[in-house]
Amino acid sequence: MKNTDSFRSVHGLFLAATLAIGAAACGGAVQSGVAIGKVGHGLSEHARIVPQGAEVCGLQEALNNPDKPIGESCAKHARNDRLWRGAMSALAAYGETLESIASGSGAEGAGQIEAARTGIRGNDWIEVEGANEQAARDATAALMGKLDQNSGKGDLERLVKEAAPHVKTICEGLSAYLEAQTKAFGDLGKDAEKKRLAKQDRRCGSVDSRTVCVSESVVDRMLYGKVFSQAQLLEADHAQARDAVHGFCAAHAKAEEAAKKGDLGSSRTYTEILEAVRGAKKGAPEAAPPPKKK
Repeated sequence: MKNTDSFRSVHGLFLAATLAIGAAACGGAVQSGVAIGKVGHGLSEHARIVPQGAEVCGLQEALNNPDKPIGESCAKHARNDRLWRGAMSALAAYGETLESIASGSGAEGAGQIEAARTGIRGNDWIEVEGANEQAARDATAALMGKLDQNSGKGDLERLVKEAAPHVKTICEGLSAYLEAQTKAFGDLGKDAEKKRLAKQDRRCGSVDSRTVCVSESVVDRMLYGKVFSQAQLLEADHAQARDAVHGFCAAHAKAEEAAKKGDLGSSRTYTEILEAVRGAKKGAPEAAPPPKKK
């Protein structure tokens, strides 16, 4: 009888230990998946504001090429803005899906609602030019296709590994585009300030068959001030979005490494994801300061 009781006791302890280890592993996986989802939360908010490549293109053309139709120069930028906003929204939807799977809420259908909200279905969701833009368009469509089809079947590691190449393509192109627009708005502010200080604007007209020119007015100075302040604001918006994308992409790269090793559920992976996000934020270049007045 005592031997039976001892066996039951040992068996009970072994079962409890097994459940505890399993719970810890699942807890780690939940922690890592939820972490990536939280990092991605802000991307959808940024996608409502940036990028604004068409805006900076229009202002640059107005300052430097007043005789050239803006539509000819900036139409491509407008399409690219829509592309990268869609790509950013797709990353946010993917992050939400990882969080849903990790938290155990609706894992069977995880990703389908998130993908549907983006409105992205198939490679023809937008027309773009250029190899990099087309690669990003296709990667975005492929990523949303995986969410719509629930290809991960509620398996966090499987989804991370399958989505990894598409996420990498989006991250590389999106980061570069946001960096370029951040710099462009910084340069635009400097150009506006230079033109304001140069005081070379003239308005000319004809009076009694004579050409009469007047120098800049307070309205001109106010306009340059408006362009400068708007450029500074949009430079900061793009820098914040760039940093958010850097953080998400760095976190996902760590998750991909861990998923390939079957180690996504470890506390070490969560720590590495956390450090990757911190490092991405710390390593991001700062926005350019306003030019000094002469």
